Parts: sequence; C-alpha cells; structure tokens
Amino acid sequence: MKEKLDLFLRKFSEAWTACALCMVQGNLAVFTINHALIAAKTGLIAGLLVVLTSYVQKLDNKWLLAWMTGVMTTIADFVVHPTHFGEHYTEAVVTGIGAGILSIILSGVLRNGKTD
Repeated sequence: MKEKLDLFLRKFSEAWTACALCMVQGNLAVFTINHALIAAKTGLIAGLLVVLTSYVQKLDNKWLLAWMTGVMTTIADFVVHPTHFGEHYTEAVVTGIGAGILSIILSGVLRNGKTD
C-alpha cells in the first residue's frame, strides 16, 4: 500500500507542476490559488489513473512510467479545464509532455542518479 501511495504522490506532483506551469505559460508572477486548485485536480486525476493502471500493468520501467504519466496527465488536463493557448487539446498535450519529462528527471534524482 505504501508503494501505491508513493507512486500517487510522485505522479500527483509531476502532473501538478506541469499543469501549473502550462496554465500560466511559465509566468509565475500571475500564478494564483485558483491555478493551484485547478492543477491539483489535474494532479489528482492523473495520479489516480497511473495508480489504477499500475494494478493492471507493472510500471517498473522508468520510460514506460514516464509515458504513462504523460498520457494520463494529458487526459486529466483535457478533462479538468479548457486550454489557455492553441487548439482545444494543445495545452493538455504540452502539460502531458512536461509531466513525462519531469517523471524521467525525477526517476534519476530519486534513485540517487542510478538509471534503468
């Protein structure tokens, strides 16, 4: 159970961070509590989707986990709020890519530099 909670918290934080940065297009000077709450919804949904997926598919490969993080974050972001730039799906895709990249970066940091 602790493993699933740790997975959820990691995926929540990656999705939250990517969503928050994309919503304000990198301009943290305009970041508000409302942005934080919207990003929390995206993080919650993405984290839950990744954890649910981990019951069906073993996610022990950092590349698979990063891909899954990106896909689930894209879905969550698309459902939670409308885009702030581009087409109706653009921000969700960019957010998903950002979360996937964060997943790769943090997988190395959290394993003390050891990679798969």
